[in-house]
Amino acid sequence: MIAKKSLVAVAALLAAAGAAQAQSSVKLYGLVDMGVASLEGAHDKGDSGRTTQVRSGMMTTSFIGFAGVEDLGGGLKAEFTLESFLAADTGEAGGPNTRNMAGGFWSRASNVALSGGFGRVALGQYDNPLFTSGYTYNPFGSSMLVSPTMRHFYNLGASAADSAALGFDTGWVNSVTYESPNLQGFNVVAQAALKEAAGSSTKNSYTLAGSYNAGPLSAMLTYVKAGYTSANTAYLADQKVWNLGASYDLGVAKAFLQYSDVKTTRVGTTEEDYKDKIWQLGASVPLNDKAAVLVSFGQKKGKAAGEDSTKNEVFSLGYDYQLSKRTDVYGAFVNERNTDLESGQSVAIGIRHNF
Repeated sequence: MIAKKSLVAVAALLAAAGAAQAQSSVKLYGLVDMGVASLEGAHDKGDSGRTTQVRSGMMTTSFIGFAGVEDLGGGLKAEFTLESFLAADTGEAGGPNTRNMAGGFWSRASNVALSGGFGRVALGQYDNPLFTSGYTYNPFGSSMLVSPTMRHFYNLGASAADSAALGFDTGWVNSVTYESPNLQGFNVVAQAALKEAAGSSTKNSYTLAGSYNAGPLSAMLTYVKAGYTSANTAYLADQKVWNLGASYDLGVAKAFLQYSDVKTTRVGTTEEDYKDKIWQLGASVPLNDKAAVLVSFGQKKGKAAGEDSTKNEVFSLGYDYQLSKRTDVYGAFVNERNTDLESGQSVAIGIRHNF
């Protein structure tokens, strides 16, 4: 009888443990992207600055992450995300293709959230909707080396011939983010980053974005009002940004377009106010169920107060082949032109593995 009771108790404990595991989970995941590249940006005549590198994160920035979710009942869930950029070529945190102005170790993401029928509310460092639009509506995604949009937003390409249009990170620190549920194809994202500093020259930053996804059509409109914040290096200027991104899947190809208007007011420097107009057209053409050709052209036209405008143009051509569901190999060619400079050509090949 005692033995029977003991077995029943053990069975009950095991059942309770199984139920607890079913209600909560933590996962380890990430991506390692490594390749070899010959890099040359736009340059002065006779001074190309070409380098050959074994480089991490050329198509997608390498990273490692931890994420967890707990079912609180009634459709409510608690979630957390911690992600760190990784330089796979040296084993260091970060790397040459990371936008990490705040300098944190968990610089890709660090947030806690509640989600349910109302949508999702996250506190901490969270992707800015403008970054989301940028990588969604170009065939090269978030590639800081190959994508014209990413280079023009964040200037992490092969050269420093032209300055970055945006004075803030891909992910916003000290932020509160709300994501609505899907409403017949429509979604809304609102984000606020607090300045966490006193003084009239420092301001909070805000973003509002709306997207629509139905069938072959996807589109997103984003507005950013970024404020200079002296408490950290994550927000370097007062900026107003409008961005429109769209894609349409034709079956034989997927077309992409983007347009951005950026107005910058410099704070705490002698630099002039600045205006940038950025656009990009691209396409992804599947050759079969494993291979695709990617092509994109983008231009950033910038003008400082009282000066002539300058142009930076990037043309990218790539090929991607899926070896499996988690591993692919790629090759890319990039041509960069800049006002009054010689054009530069870069070539890269690499392998990308998700885990």
